[in-house]
Amino acid sequence: MLDKLIEEGKQLESAVKLSTYSGKMISGIEFETWAAKVILYLEKHHAESSLTEKAIEVNKRLGASSYNNYEFLLGTLYAAKDFE
Repeated sequence: MLDKLIEEGKQLESAVKLSTYSGKMISGIEFETWAAKVILYLEKHHAESSLTEKAIEVNKRLGASSYNNYEFLLGTLYAAKDFE
């Protein structure tokens, strides 16, 4: 499951758009679905982690700095993979 989430996240890079005002951004149902899956995975497998708490907070404000949030979520998955 973790490898699948990472692959899905990497594929979302093609959905990144450049905004005149806010730099890189990402949105859409595919991104929202992936972000939800990441949170569900982290809650199930790393419930006590401070990174899971941070991911939940990031997910609450996905509209703001969406590309930074995307990078954080994908980076968190890579870190989880390194520890499994």
